[in-house]
Amino acid sequence: MTVLTVLPLLQTLRDYADDPDLLHLHDPNATERQWTELVSTDDFQLWLISWPPGSRTGWHDHGDASGAFTTISGELTEHSVTEHGQEVRRLGIGEAWAFSANHVHDVVNLGDRPALSVHAYSPRLAAMTRYVLVDGRLEATGVEGREQW
Repeated sequence: MTVLTVLPLLQTLRDYADDPDLLHLHDPNATERQWTELVSTDDFQLWLISWPPGSRTGWHDHGDASGAFTTISGELTEHSVTEHGQEVRRLGIGEAWAFSANHVHDVVNLGDRPALSVHAYSPRLAAMTRYVLVDGRLEATGVEGREQW
């Protein structure tokens, strides 16, 4: 197994995200997020996620996996907490963001239209820790294993 670092993972993500057929795999009228595993190898994993207006992930990390995501329709907003405070990043169509293992974020569709994104992880996701934000600090609330997705 080869664990992809952030830059090769980002390039792999972009290669797959260019597929126009991805825009038609999920129901655009869904009222809850939908996700489909597109590719799973020993080295990486790719997911397609749809985001109805107002939907969000909640605060979480991806365990030991590095990750990247790109928006292929609509717009997504990522909130993260760093040693410098909270950061907000907006990703429109074609924009991508990559992060190292243990990055904690909350991704949300603040728009009034559905959004669609492609996510890549290396190594494959095994667990995600959930958090709550209390007085500007993250507190872990539990761990989800892959069988819960």
